[in-house]
Amino acid sequence: MKNKKIILVVLIVILLILTCTIASTYAVIINVTNKNGILEIVNKITIKDLLINDNGTYNSTYYNVINTLDITDNEASTLMESESLNEKLQIVLNTVVDYKINNNVTAKLSNDEIYNLIVDGINNTNNITEELKNKVITKSSEYINDVSDFLYDIEVSLLEDY
Repeated sequence: MKNKKIILVVLIVILLILTCTIASTYAVIINVTNKNGILEIVNKITIKDLLINDNGTYNSTYYNVINTLDITDNEASTLMESESLNEKLQIVLNTVVDYKINNNVTAKLSNDEIYNLIVDGINNTNNITEELKNKVITKSSEYINDVSDFLYDIEVSLLEDY
């Protein structure tokens, strides 16, 4: 019984360290304007933007994803450049804005909804192998809580109204 408690504490500490590392290396801010009552995202944010530091080098999240998926840099590039996955990211980012700026709790996507967007995005990316698709889908299912937390922790800044 005591060993189980120790293991649980160690796992919690590891998760906290990972969360702090991700938060400290994360530099993307969603800039939003309010045009006639409609919120619009000013800056286009891609998957790659989420995985690089201000100086253009890959951040720890990138390396965590590479290691977790056990993929090559080329496979990671293919995923980051996927038009379909980046389109799905825009859907999520719009809900992040609505959730944070309007305090619209119902705008926040559920883990299942985010997972389904990932699966759809992966399945509509033509230039990747079935093996890579399966890795992403399997690991997304396993880590969907972390993915959701990561996305909804992105900072949103409301710029001056137009």
